[in-house]
Amino acid sequence: MQQINEMIQYFQNMTDEKIVDICIALIIIIIFTVFSSTISYFIIKLFMRKEKNKEVIKSNAFYIPIKILLIIAGLHVGVYILNLPADIMKIWEKILKITIICLIAKGLANLVDPKSEVAKRLAKKDMTNQEKTMQRFGGRIAKYVIYIIAIVIILNEFDYDISGLMAGLGIASAIVALAAQDIVKSLLSGMSIITEKPFLVGDWIEVGTIAGTVVDISIRTTKIKTNENTIVSIENSVITSSSIVNWGRIEKRRYEFNLKLPLETNSDTVENIISRIRFVLQSIDTVETDSINVYFNTIVSDGININGYLYTSIVDYAEYLEFRQVVNTEILKVLESENIKLAYPGQNVHIIQSK
Repeated sequence: MQQINEMIQYFQNMTDEKIVDICIALIIIIIFTVFSSTISYFIIKLFMRKEKNKEVIKSNAFYIPIKILLIIAGLHVGVYILNLPADIMKIWEKILKITIICLIAKGLANLVDPKSEVAKRLAKKDMTNQEKTMQRFGGRIAKYVIYIIAIVIILNEFDYDISGLMAGLGIASAIVALAAQDIVKSLLSGMSIITEKPFLVGDWIEVGTIAGTVVDISIRTTKIKTNENTIVSIENSVITSSSIVNWGRIEKRRYEFNLKLPLETNSDTVENIISRIRFVLQSIDTVETDSINVYFNTIVSDGININGYLYTSIVDYAEYLEFRQVVNTEILKVLESENIKLAYPGQNVHIIQSK
């Protein structure tokens, strides 16, 4: 209330000299605001001399913080010219310090952000998925650390007793632990995923009923892009407690087929079909020829079974689907050339005539 009364008295005792001071202060504030963008641009340009693209320079992590800092500097000069009461100036200086701390923290946080231009430039073109995942995760951890340090500094500016705060947290530790249990669990699970590396960004995985490509691994969640082109966020604690199938780590895929020929198919035709299927499979480049196995398996009540399996070096799922189509087409061509139609399950119907 005392500061408010002092401000009221300041404007009540308005003189011509004070009016001139207010006009000068407004002009200075306007000048700093108008030229803040230009000055900020040239300051960033000094550190990015080789960069000619203006948009890239303006996307720098410190461009916006410096621009805001210049506007605040103009405000500070304007307020200083007004010669306000000492108590009000103390409040203003505290606000100024807190704002500067927030701007510096924001600039540093933007700098370590994995999506920032600096991070993109530091990233090597030949970075592995593991290195990219570590860079993203480390950037997020660094952002949290920067914000926590900024909060501690701001609390000190308010003369807040940090040790008292910690003691208060100690008293309410049970409540805090209960409320933060899931967060801490997800955080530890995220650290486990990063260190143990069961999957990386870009891997195609299955977690329970969810399957898709990993697009992001954060501190709390992992984002998966499904075949339906939707993004599913799963908590890391759920992932680490589930069975994970990482199709991105396999070196080859197994393909198996089962053919049921009609019972009336003679033995020579069966042997010929098996021989020709082996031959066409060996002619497909992506098939590992040593893994080809085609055999006359069993005779059942409704047909003759020919079973076969092989391995292919194709691991990408979309390419694997095309590969299966090629194999199936070649097998059908063999059957068509032998004039063989696959058998299908039959059903005997008994008709009982009543007397």
